[in-house]
Amino acid sequence: MTTLDDFKALRDSVPAEVQAELYRLFTSDPEASFKRMVEIAAEKGMTLTVEEVKGFLKQMDEDDEFDDFELDIVALAAIAGGTNRDAVC
Repeated sequence: MTTLDDFKALRDSVPAEVQAELYRLFTSDPEASFKRMVEIAAEKGMTLTVEEVKGFLKQMDEDDEFDDFELDIVALAAIAGGTNRDAVC
């Protein structure tokens, strides 16, 4: 079972260019970005579901753990269930 701390460690291990890829993907297709996060986790030997990814992002947002604007938008949109592309631009 993957914990929030495991998820945070995974996030910290992802290079900035991959995080940027996830952000771009999220702005065009949020569900695809969550699936990509699951794939990245699998590549690192972790098993995650899309629902777990959403839950971890929500927990991190509630704990004010996002330290950059782009990921804050991703987390907030994930919690809201979508994205307002006009607000992101």
